[in-house]
Amino acid sequence: MVSNKNNWHCAHSINKDFPVDIHRSEHQHIGPIIECHWHENFEILYFEKGEALIYCNSHPIRVSPGELIVINSNDLHYGESLSEQLVYYVIEFDLSFIDSNHIDLCQTKYLTPLVQNRILFCNQIHRHDELLSEVHQLIKEYYQQELGYELAVKAYIYRIFVLLLRGYSKQTISEAEKNRQRKTLIRLSPVLEYIDSHYTEQLTLKQLSTMATMSEHYFCRLFKSLTGKSPTEYINHLRLNKAVTLLQESELNITEVALGVGFNDSNYFSRIFKKYKQVPPSKLLK
Repeated sequence: MVSNKNNWHCAHSINKDFPVDIHRSEHQHIGPIIECHWHENFEILYFEKGEALIYCNSHPIRVSPGELIVINSNDLHYGESLSEQLVYYVIEFDLSFIDSNHIDLCQTKYLTPLVQNRILFCNQIHRHDELLSEVHQLIKEYYQQELGYELAVKAYIYRIFVLLLRGYSKQTISEAEKNRQRKTLIRLSPVLEYIDSHYTEQLTLKQLSTMATMSEHYFCRLFKSLTGKSPTEYINHLRLNKAVTLLQESELNITEVALGVGFNDSNYFSRIFKKYKQVPPSKLLK
């Protein structure tokens, strides 16, 4: 389900008194790991084992062990495992956690623009030893929870932002641009949620564009700018990821899987599956 909450890979709610959540996620199958969604919180994914494909604001990013993915506030993202075993850490926190009540140069020059999502970072961070060291220490402090760990966690988050600002700051956007992006997300979220709940049905462009109260042409343009895919490509991508799970975990045959995820023709399903997944569906049968 597409939403502004991280319900897919974060089963924990963030404590408002200490709004930081760090948890380890492990997957034993090739296939979807992160459902299409967005949220206000800032997030870092640290990949420890295996390879994955993460989509951030329509851009596919292939990640390997030792790499980081930065999810800016309001970045639309989803992903899938490319390995039989994938292990990664999710570091998520409310940006207000780094805010300060004291108005000084640090607050006005850095913290306020960060909290207001006016400073954005590159999504992919290749192996950066200093950053990885800070991330490792952050995870260690969070899990050990020794006296004063809250201060240590906050200190490491500040240090991570310093390194991001120095090497991976992508752009600064205006308040008007930030609001425009958020309005686009809010406007298309009901359509994405509907697709996620009804992907097994026959969905038409007219039906989806009407739901968004847009012309078909404008809807397609806006949809692709947000997801990187046309509505048809997005629906097929979702169906194929669901098919991967069914092939690996159920007793269904290929025809039953094809019908179960919304394809009426099993031959077409097999062709498109092999095209996008690089293997025939028979290779994934349980």
